[in-house]
Amino acid sequence: MQKVRRRDREIGLDEIKKAVADCHVVHLGLNDSPFPYVVPTNYGYEWQGDQLLLYIHGARQGKKRDLIAADPHVCIEIDGGMTLLSAGDEAPDYSAYYRSVIGFGTAELVADADVKRHALDLLMQHETGRHLDSFNAIPDNKIFGVGVIKVTITELTGKAHPAPKTE
Repeated sequence: MQKVRRRDREIGLDEIKKAVADCHVVHLGLNDSPFPYVVPTNYGYEWQGDQLLLYIHGARQGKKRDLIAADPHVCIEIDGGMTLLSAGDEAPDYSAYYRSVIGFGTAELVADADVKRHALDLLMQHETGRHLDSFNAIPDNKIFGVGVIKVTITELTGKAHPAPKTE
């Protein structure tokens, strides 16, 4: 894991895993010219040891897929729990409670139907708490019609400024 500038706000892998589980939108940053391209999307995920794998679904064509095909290097950002904190009447008295994760890795366009089905199952588990097979059977031609992107994260950091616990 890379280190963050504010060491007092750095969170460890267990808290990063909790943030990934609790949040539901990933901002995927892609290389484009002349500016980066960032797109928010929901996701499914799994951990292989300490390595995060994200799965994103969408159309089988489009800018996101074209950019990944041209350059698979990506950045991801996940955040949640943001609450404005006011401690006075001056601008320096303001802060925020938050938790965020930033990662770097590579994206690949998934073609294999079994991998797509696995990815969509993870996405449904994350978003609904239900496995894909708990819904009506989805035929292979529908699975084939969905675009799936697998993002393998190789560097990961997290920061938090948690709200004080109330009892």
